[in-house]
Amino acid sequence: METIKKLKEQRSALMTQWSGLLKTAENREWSPEEAQMVAQLQAKVDDLDKRVAACEAYVNADPEEDQKAIDDAQETNANAPDDAEMKEEKKRSSQASRSAFASRRAMPAPGFVSDYNDRQRTRDKNLALRGFLLGNDATNEQRAAAERTGLNLNSRSLSIPLSAYQIEERDNTSSGSAGGYTIPQGFLAELNMRRALFNPMRDHARVIQTETGNPLPLPTVDDTSNTGSLVAEASASSATDVTFGQVTLNSYTYRTLIKASNELLRDTGIDIQAYLAQLMGDRIGRSESAAFATGTGSSQPQGFVTGASAGVTAASATAITINEVVGLINSLDAAYHPNAKFAMHQSVWYYLLKLQDSLGRNLIPMNYADPTDRRLMGFPVILNNSMASSVATTAKTIAFGDFEQFYIRDAGPLEIRRLDERYADAYETGFLAVGRRDSKVVQTNAIKLLTQA
Repeated sequence: METIKKLKEQRSALMTQWSGLLKTAENREWSPEEAQMVAQLQAKVDDLDKRVAACEAYVNADPEEDQKAIDDAQETNANAPDDAEMKEEKKRSSQASRSAFASRRAMPAPGFVSDYNDRQRTRDKNLALRGFLLGNDATNEQRAAAERTGLNLNSRSLSIPLSAYQIEERDNTSSGSAGGYTIPQGFLAELNMRRALFNPMRDHARVIQTETGNPLPLPTVDDTSNTGSLVAEASASSATDVTFGQVTLNSYTYRTLIKASNELLRDTGIDIQAYLAQLMGDRIGRSESAAFATGTGSSQPQGFVTGASAGVTAASATAITINEVVGLINSLDAAYHPNAKFAMHQSVWYYLLKLQDSLGRNLIPMNYADPTDRRLMGFPVILNNSMASSVATTAKTIAFGDFEQFYIRDAGPLEIRRLDERYADAYETGFLAVGRRDSKVVQTNAIKLLTQA
């Protein structure tokens, strides 16, 4: 069948791209853009597999058997006693047989998802979310969709799990009436994508999610300086105690307030869900990025720059040399090198790219085929624009280390509250996003800093 052939050709082309990315991963880690591309390819391949299976089921189905089943059911009903109960049974049997026939004969049109129920659930979730944004002005269609998905439109609070991966599959601690599990995946994907755009550390740190915001103590130990000893036969061994430490992750509240005109909320031609997700993701990402980079750790999260230890002090207050970058790498214990990465502001990165030797040749090569593939001395480079933006006196310009020793804590889901009355006189509705976060370097020797003189 021509449709099946075309679908399989599309799948084959996607798998070729996928194979290329897998080969890339053998030599280096995927960049965030490549990881996102892999996820998109996987979703497209899964969709094509569903459509191929549905088309093949259509081809293999026998119309004569389907019609015969319907005829047999109708004949059985016709010969049955004609009382009220049997009439109802005949009605149910006829409907069931026709439903079974329709489900077997449903031919998916190319370009559409084969599973109608999945499409209907996605549509219901989008309608229910839009109904929540409208509050009392939700349409009957939106209210019906909210009832099917379990979203209580009378509630003014919505809980959204903010996991960067497996968004829909993670347990949600909010109740069904809060509607956490009804949020469309597209809304969450847009929110998380925008948040990651401004706060790249979530892709490299270790993220812990907890249901509550109680203080979370974590034991720490750094045994990289201890070694075994060579002893003579029958000699006693000396013990070296392991020194444990402890860091505590708290929960600090971050908020952002967004106002939207009621005309905008009611305009069905506007994708208001994506609009709000973009605004919330941008604002949350900016606030998190600043805290997770340079937060003091006192009544606020501790940034990785604050929690890292000294590595190298540059000879100049306004210049960085290649030898100082090499010294920064050497200052980090080799045990942390396998997962080590650089982090710096994009202005500092391009400052390094412009370094030249005496003949005017660039000292750091750039991947012109893929400018997002940033590497320095073979190590990946994270651009974090919440770090020092200029090479200036006492600025901590470059961090290098294993950022898995930097922990980020999400205490509960992101909560969105709808404020119906506060801005009613301006014919606007407010949306307050509230989240509790913390971060801390649990192993200070795992991240080193280059500091200007």
